[in-house]
Amino acid sequence: MALPKALRYAVLHVGSSSMSITIVEYRDIDDVRIIDHAAREVTFGEELFQTSRLSFKTIEEICHILKGYKQLMADYGVTRSRLYGTTVIREAANRRSILDQIYIQTGMRVDVIDMPKEVYYKYALLYYKMTNQYRLTDPTKATLFLDITSGGVGLTVWRGESLLFQRNMHSGSLRVMESFNRNQRSSTSFPMAITEYLHRMIGPLREELQTFNINSVILSGDEAQYMARLMGDESNKDDIITIEPERFKGLINSFDGVTATKLINRYKLPEYKANILMPTMILFNEIITAIEPKSLIFSSFSFSQGISWFYGVEAENNPFMYQLREQNAQLARAVAERYHTDSIHDAEVERFSSLFCKTLRHKGLPERWGYLCRIAAILCSVGKFVNLRNHGEHAYHIVMGTDIFGLSEEEKQVVANVVYYHYKGTPSDDDAYFNALTELQKIQVTKLVAVIRVACALDAGSNQKISDVTLEERDNVLYVFCRTNEDISLEWWTFIGDSEYFTEVFGMEIKLVRGGDRHVQ
Repeated sequence: MALPKALRYAVLHVGSSSMSITIVEYRDIDDVRIIDHAAREVTFGEELFQTSRLSFKTIEEICHILKGYKQLMADYGVTRSRLYGTTVIREAANRRSILDQIYIQTGMRVDVIDMPKEVYYKYALLYYKMTNQYRLTDPTKATLFLDITSGGVGLTVWRGESLLFQRNMHSGSLRVMESFNRNQRSSTSFPMAITEYLHRMIGPLREELQTFNINSVILSGDEAQYMARLMGDESNKDDIITIEPERFKGLINSFDGVTATKLINRYKLPEYKANILMPTMILFNEIITAIEPKSLIFSSFSFSQGISWFYGVEAENNPFMYQLREQNAQLARAVAERYHTDSIHDAEVERFSSLFCKTLRHKGLPERWGYLCRIAAILCSVGKFVNLRNHGEHAYHIVMGTDIFGLSEEEKQVVANVVYYHYKGTPSDDDAYFNALTELQKIQVTKLVAVIRVACALDAGSNQKISDVTLEERDNVLYVFCRTNEDISLEWWTFIGDSEYFTEVFGMEIKLVRGGDRHVQ
């Protein structure tokens, strides 16, 4: 959907080490102009990891900066904006008070981004630029995007158009440093201790990463730029810098044990920046030592750039969005495969449920809800790996315990509830999982459960007897015409049983009709 004219908007970000505003003029995916950008370095992350909360003084500082950004928006005549908060707000013990004070003092609502979504926005921009503009990665070889922030580490592997792997660890650079007190950090044995600590941290992922034969590793953000400068690259205008791994290893070895103090003395870095950079360098070295890539790529792309670009791409509904969704569906299938689900049956449920969701758009099923239904269809049987009894319960916990790329935490809660109810039971406020949802989430769950049950019924025996399905609505009845040459008694009886809940939720009858000629007897 091409935009009728340039879309102008502002994206604001409250982060652990900086606050920023980016004013953007978006025409299409390849024509994004930054009208203005302002950023201020802050030490909110250090305070958060020391005290688990932000002080009143810090909240006042956040609001003061945001008021200045609002004035900048007014000067440019920008009325469309969105404010995002990442680790520093997401993990604060007094998060509600922070959000409330920001709204009271500035009138702005904060969209708090969970870690998988934070990584996802940066990945989307980086993947597009690397594959469509710079073409620095070989489409036949795997690339690892390593996203190290103050609060966590994201590892995302792709090859060509396929997304192969995605994991997130809640152990970022500042969080690692705050695991040790000041005396421990100043010890001569600290470099070895923290190296061993980080080596153990990535241990569970090391073997899995090695299976992909990764050719390139990409590190993005401020720390990537800092490391490039430490290696003598003073260029500030290039988004992408390629460096041989031996050059980076030479930098690491030159320290005889990297410490924040050595970084401060050698490069005159501020203490706060050195405390972030030191574990980032060691962790990066641990990763590349484990997988031995052929090249290292340092990218300047930040969360602010990623979300500013993504906002316009999403508003345009650019086809690239569908490519990303297909990649995320691939990852969901990889998760299901780890739990040995029936992939053929899951594919049938995904196919049928997608058809129902598309047909039912006018019944309050937006396209995004249909996408959530697809993910639920892929994951609905993962609980059977744990136990066939009460497998919906086990599936719920597996979904909630898994980072699902491209989904917000709220969307993941919806998917988890759908897989919980997909086989039996009725969504009810008497159930703790369902009761914890917002009213909008509850509506999403009830509709998607109704859809996925009739979709499952069409392959009730998991033997793919129905080759084709056509849907047609007449006089508030949804006819499901199925083409088959086999006995579908089980599918028929199961469908009739699940049709009652469908009718209750959508306010329309649904009837299964054998034959693909749309002839209703």
